[in-house]
Amino acid sequence: MNEWSRRRKRIILSLIIFVLVFIIGIPLFFLLYHAPTCSDLKKNGNETGVDCGGSCQLLCTAESLPLISKGDPRVFKVRENTFEIIALVENPNTSGEIYRAGYTFKLYDALSTIPFAIIEGETYVPKSTIFAIFEGPFKFEGGTIPTRVTLEWKTESFVWQKNILQVPELKVKESRFSREDTRPRLDVRIENLSLENVSNIDLVAVISDETGNIFTASKTFIDTISAGKSISAVFTWPEPFKKTEKEETCNFPVDVALVIDRSGSMDDLGTTPPQPLTDVKNNALYFVGQLGKNDRHALISFANEASQPVDAMLGVDLGTIERTINSISIATSSAQNTNIGAGILAAREELNSTRHREGADKALVLLTDGVPTLPERIGINDYPKTYALESAELIRKDNISIYTIGLGKDVDIDFLKALATTTAEAYFVPSTKELNNIYKQIATKICKTNFAEVDIYMRIFPDRSFLR
Repeated sequence: MNEWSRRRKRIILSLIIFVLVFIIGIPLFFLLYHAPTCSDLKKNGNETGVDCGGSCQLLCTAESLPLISKGDPRVFKVRENTFEIIALVENPNTSGEIYRAGYTFKLYDALSTIPFAIIEGETYVPKSTIFAIFEGPFKFEGGTIPTRVTLEWKTESFVWQKNILQVPELKVKESRFSREDTRPRLDVRIENLSLENVSNIDLVAVISDETGNIFTASKTFIDTISAGKSISAVFTWPEPFKKTEKEETCNFPVDVALVIDRSGSMDDLGTTPPQPLTDVKNNALYFVGQLGKNDRHALISFANEASQPVDAMLGVDLGTIERTINSISIATSSAQNTNIGAGILAAREELNSTRHREGADKALVLLTDGVPTLPERIGINDYPKTYALESAELIRKDNISIYTIGLGKDVDIDFLKALATTTAEAYFVPSTKELNNIYKQIATKICKTNFAEVDIYMRIFPDRSFLR
């Protein structure tokens, strides 16, 4: 076979293959090929995750920043046995929103670490703003009084949506209070500065003292504000504003060191969990909840020595110090005596550390159920008391206020009065049942309340189905 014949066969074969590809291959390709979509359960196209990111409407969870709580949620009394909850949250995502974010509020009374009520809900999370979650009013069976509340997000419910549209600009034009002594009313005027009508506007008025501590709130709704127009909105309250236990808040910052005895006598009742230590911890939880948003807490426990490092340093959040209080326990490796002076000096060191804020007041609140038994010094009688009194004198020279609480029948009343800043700052209770009231009195001495500020938080809902 000559060269020309071979070339001709190759040409013919190539033509046949080309025809087959054209007739069969191309239709088969279009039959089997599926263009990438944002709902095909695959990571393809310009997606940065499975059906999210890139040109998809959904944002990938990894591309979103977490929601930020702006302080602790607050629960407040609006009338007899009627309560409401307010929580402020920031969404730092500039183009990400959640249509329905699930959350859980857990409510606690003054003496419990277990919630007596759980409230679940869902809310619209607008992009790049601080918004308010308002729940209530609620009535609780048996007259239970909530003193604190926590907020937990159901992050598994989060579906982040991309929103690159400009948010309409709404402005609070004016506000005016009236009827403060009877049924308070707040009138505000909301102006729509955008070029389009704005509908489904949720508004929450938050009332704070001069340090930003929230003590009440109210909610209302506006159907529509026409472009370039303004409209009035009204917030009301059923009773005059009153300072409840939870609403005692400080005018100025205070750094507070809570010093708790965990010596062996704190398990004198021989119960499980140990008493009176368990009741002491529950009352300590109540106390830290009474102090203001602008306060800082430290926790020091002591027995033979003070905790080293301290149980909780100044500046930790409320949740951390609550968990730390709950974790206090009595050591079983050796006899646990009472070294009050060590507890005082450890608190002094923490209150004078770089974590103390310049200009903030300093206070130490000491609880013990006995007399000091350590440290010992040969030839000096009652040296444990002397050591504690000398430690307290150093505290006073540093302008730190000292509050002392003696629990039970074995305390030395004169000794604890000598430790305190004045005898008026020394308290004595026969049992843990009275501790709650004592801590309340101390919190009242440390703190005061003044009405100072009104903030209006607005959200524009996608539609009316988001109303609750």
